Amino acid sequence: MAQLSTAAPPPVVLGVALTIARRERPRPLASTIRTRSVKLRIDPSLEQIYLIEATLPGNLECLGPLTQPGVVALYLRAARLELLPPAHPSGRAHHRSALAALSSGNCFITTQSRKALLAVFDEEDIQPDHIQMEVQGRVNLLDYLRADWFTLELSGTHRRRFNRPLPLRLQLEFETQMAALA
Repeated sequence: MAQLSTAAPPPVVLGVALTIARRERPRPLASTIRTRSVKLRIDPSLEQIYLIEATLPGNLECLGPLTQPGVVALYLRAARLELLPPAHPSGRAHHRSALAALSSGNCFITTQSRKALLAVFDEEDIQPDHIQMEVQGRVNLLDYLRADWFTLELSGTHRRRFNRPLPLRLQLEFETQMAALA
């Protein structure tokens, strides 16, 4: 078994822009398609679900240090969601309380039919412009991020519908462990 190096290499930081889309009304289908619709009255106090995913290549420049010889493990150190400015400013001040609409969230990484929970948040973790997520467990994520492709998923609940899309930046900071050189 290889010894682990005591010198800590710099962290690997992966930042991904994600957008929670605003809920849109269903569009009517062409008249040639027969459909059946059911109208439901949903209690407005119920939380609603969101799910966003980003599939990324494993050869991103920020993941370059993972290809160096001697890297034996990769662990999530910190996870953070930041509110981004809107892509098309409307002239009004950016509504910073948009994050307050979120109730909870989970961040997962998936590759080749394997899925791992990375971090979670709930209402207590939400600040006006960012959310500091709580890292879950200490899973070696090296094989996930060395894969040809991997998917980051953010899912959870929110308390109210969004008037406009909610642009976010998911920032994951990893610590690497190196084998000691003999």
